[in-house]
Amino acid sequence: MTRHGLAAVLLVAALHAGGCRSPEPASGTAQQSLRHVTVGLPVAAATFLPLYVGEEAGLFREEGLDIEFLAFRGGSDLVRAVVAGSIDVGVTALAGVTVGIAAGQPLRAFFAGYNIPAFAWYAVDGIASMDDVRGKRIGVTRYGSSTDFLTRYALVARGIDPDRDVQIVQGGDSPTRLAAMAAGQLDVNIFNPPETYVAEERGYHRILSQRDLADDYPFHVFFATEQVIAGQADMIRALLRAHVRAVRLVRSDRALALDVLARRAGVSAEHAARAYDEFMPYVFEDGRLPSRAGLDLFFDMGIEAGQFTERWPLDRFWTPVFVDSFDEWRP
Repeated sequence: MTRHGLAAVLLVAALHAGGCRSPEPASGTAQQSLRHVTVGLPVAAATFLPLYVGEEAGLFREEGLDIEFLAFRGGSDLVRAVVAGSIDVGVTALAGVTVGIAAGQPLRAFFAGYNIPAFAWYAVDGIASMDDVRGKRIGVTRYGSSTDFLTRYALVARGIDPDRDVQIVQGGDSPTRLAAMAAGQLDVNIFNPPETYVAEERGYHRILSQRDLADDYPFHVFFATEQVIAGQADMIRALLRAHVRAVRLVRSDRALALDVLARRAGVSAEHAARAYDEFMPYVFEDGRLPSRAGLDLFFDMGIEAGQFTERWPLDRFWTPVFVDSFDEWRP
């Protein structure tokens, strides 16, 4: 069994262990009337900027929600928490959601709009391209995560067996993997902004960009169990209204957005500005999925990497109810 197959089996084992209407928008709602909602993120990352801005600007509270954001150690851990019911809504890469669905779990993505081809691979001296990584240690966040998914595709596309020719290491979030790289424990790492800039400054060089593989990508999607989607639609609409307002605020107040990004991502003002300019053109308030070509390439990547045997129809992983009704509930 491949390591990827083993990850799916372990996910199934872990998963099997173990409707309230939210108020309409109301600025100044008393604390005791707010609905508590937990939103899980795979890791703390700059690309979650609209969510951070929405939290700091009080936009979720104005929609009647007391939002608690919880960061995990990768998408696989987050998917398990959503299935277990300890997280109401997750926001992660589509790759992580499909692992859960393939394991038989009743999950669906219901909103997208973060269609960012943001990742890039950086290497230590002596590795000039992906063709030079045989026998090397490559860092990803978690097995089954988007970083794992993309790395395996990039390797297979070059005739490199990810289970035999390299050592793929679960290294956690980007700062942790950067530290492991500096300690000589990893040879190659996959990063997204602003860690890409940090990697450059530390002397590591880019050997491949995700933009070399795809024009857009399902970088983050909102997902939940089918039960939550069907039974708590009003809560989800309130959550999405606040998110849409946050995306608009991030676009209209660049100074505010850069301040929040620098603080929440722990980066310099220069890095915050570069990251903002790099990923915000790929963020859409209406929750659209990537292009058909982008989705096809996503599944083709998974087929080559051993994640899928065929391209999935939309209704296997996506429910369009909130995107199709966007004009009815948007702020």
